[in-house]
Amino acid sequence: MSKIKMKKIGLTGGTGSGKTTVSNIFRELGYTIIDADQIAREVVMPGRPELEEIKNAFGLPIMKGASLNRKELGKIVFSDPEALKTLNSITHPSIRQLMQMQMEFFENEGRIKTLILDIPLLYEGGWQNQLDSVIVVDADKKTRLRRLIMRDHISEQQAINRIAAQMPLEEKVDRADFVVDNSRDKASLKECVLKFISENKLEP
Repeated sequence: MSKIKMKKIGLTGGTGSGKTTVSNIFRELGYTIIDADQIAREVVMPGRPELEEIKNAFGLPIMKGASLNRKELGKIVFSDPEALKTLNSITHPSIRQLMQMQMEFFENEGRIKTLILDIPLLYEGGWQNQLDSVIVVDADKKTRLRRLIMRDHISEQQAINRIAAQMPLEEKVDRADFVVDNSRDKASLKECVLKFISENKLEP
């Protein structure tokens, strides 16, 4: 029996644009997701060599016992581009390798028809070259700031720094194959996702 040709769909956006909500809609509809954020959390778990490298680079204040204090590390890297570059150089190779392995596993298994890759730094990492199409989740800056402040319990300035640390969302929107507007309610968002699925004849 021949293997199913699997479609690979990238999902990205700016921080606070609501990409996770879109990812969850796909999940609820039965689609398989590879979540880069989840993998990023796994590579800094206690005992991982990447965590040791981060500790050596940023010092003990970013540790909470044997675990990474993500909030303290966030304060440092989102206010200093060089610090963010250092962190990314430690974690990104491992994240990419694990994602690549998962992608190849699903492809070789030949069971699923569509794989959704939820990747915040999709364009920055050049992932679009491996994908059939890319969805960008869009929302206005005011909405994104409000969501970030509420979600991460951070100040407005910290939220501004996080948005500024990424590629401008407008640029991602310009490069997208499909844009999902997430400045309204969840019902409208789901409608957008279903439109994309229908237009691209995607099956789980």
